[in-house]
Amino acid sequence: MRVLTRTIETQETVRIIPLADTHIGDANCDIARVREMVKQISEKHDTYTILDGDLMNIAIAGSRSDSYHETMPPSDQLRECAEIFCRLAEQGKILAVLPGNHEERISRVAGVDMTQLFCRELAIEGLYSPTSTLLFVKFGFNKKHDKTSKMVYSIYVNHGHGGGRRPGGKINALEDMAKIVTADVYIMGHTHQPACFRNAHYVPNPGNCTVSKREQVFVNTASFLHWDDSYADRAGYVPACNEVPMINLDALRHHVTVTM
Repeated sequence: MRVLTRTIETQETVRIIPLADTHIGDANCDIARVREMVKQISEKHDTYTILDGDLMNIAIAGSRSDSYHETMPPSDQLRECAEIFCRLAEQGKILAVLPGNHEERISRVAGVDMTQLFCRELAIEGLYSPTSTLLFVKFGFNKKHDKTSKMVYSIYVNHGHGGGRRPGGKINALEDMAKIVTADVYIMGHTHQPACFRNAHYVPNPGNCTVSKREQVFVNTASFLHWDDSYADRAGYVPACNEVPMINLDALRHHVTVTM
């Protein structure tokens, strides 16, 4: 787990649209929608993104994906991916970048980290984590302290794995992230099941022998794949919704909401 801190100079609500599972290179990738989401993030001054893996499809011999079904080889997928996201990198709108299991295919067989190369191409290597990320986002100001004290949100991000076919298994995998580290928001991709829910627990305060209630928000990202004639179609997977969640971090009170 890599710990990152990003400070955003704004007094307004910060919106984060996490993007994962674009699968650029797959014949079923909705590349027009990927570009539209990037355009939306770029044009809204208060909106940022976290890139949570499987940006590239990377079908190689022996993988589940069909290498003969790719629209371009891995080297061109890297180039296309860098071209699509370069505008967000230049604007400072990418908060963190993680690999997915698809990029890790080449890492395992050839030791080439495609996501790290992507970050190097965009000059954002400092935002890269090869595993998971605990991201602190600072902005606004915390009225409980002085006006120079910023609001701070903690966001734990992992591409994810497993989850099974049913929504319940995918949600369980997402909720299990809270067993690793305590955070305000948890973000996972991989399962192509857009979802969000809220949990709460009590945190002891040893200094004054009290407890305080802490809420946690869990977000699963969407994919950008068409279902028809895809691997999911052939394997009998249920078509997934492609709506992308938006995470809203309030600037004036410590509160998180999610819209889709």
